[in-house]
Amino acid sequence: MGDMVNKTVVFLAVDGFEARAFEALWQCFGWQKNAATRIASFNADDQIISMDGLVNTHSDMSFAEASEMTFDVLVVADGITADAIMNDLAAKTALMNANDRSSAIVSVGKGAKALIAAGIINGRTVAAPPNLRDELMSAGATLADGPMAESDNIFSASGEADLKALCDIVSDYITGLSKEVA
Repeated sequence: MGDMVNKTVVFLAVDGFEARAFEALWQCFGWQKNAATRIASFNADDQIISMDGLVNTHSDMSFAEASEMTFDVLVVADGITADAIMNDLAAKTALMNANDRSSAIVSVGKGAKALIAAGIINGRTVAAPPNLRDELMSAGATLADGPMAESDNIFSASGEADLKALCDIVSDYITGLSKEVA
């Protein structure tokens, strides 16, 4: 599994987010893969508290700042964040720019709604909850049969997937991509 030293992972998050997938991916990318992890929200230095109150932190950049950055991975780990950013131009631009740069884009569960809103899943297979099937089809995507999917630079999990395995797949993509460029 690839070590992600000198790689940056940006998490999109809003106050009240669901912490389960966020924490699992944060630990995997940051602690196990050695990537720099950052949080983007509506404003730089927004207080971000998970809905269960167990995670209490601050964003270190706005969605607008994230839309201008080059990074290796962009994560939407929950449906609350996805719902909050569906009409936010800066957040959608961050997703579109990440897609244009072939950065890895990770969604978990209803986080796929952010990918739909950004218009970046046409022709791709996405793992998401079954109740998103119609929305995915309307956006030109296919709902994956299994709990995880990899489609170009989009990596997704329905919510029931092994998030450590998803992290490993993304890490391999990023470190393999770096080797091709070098």
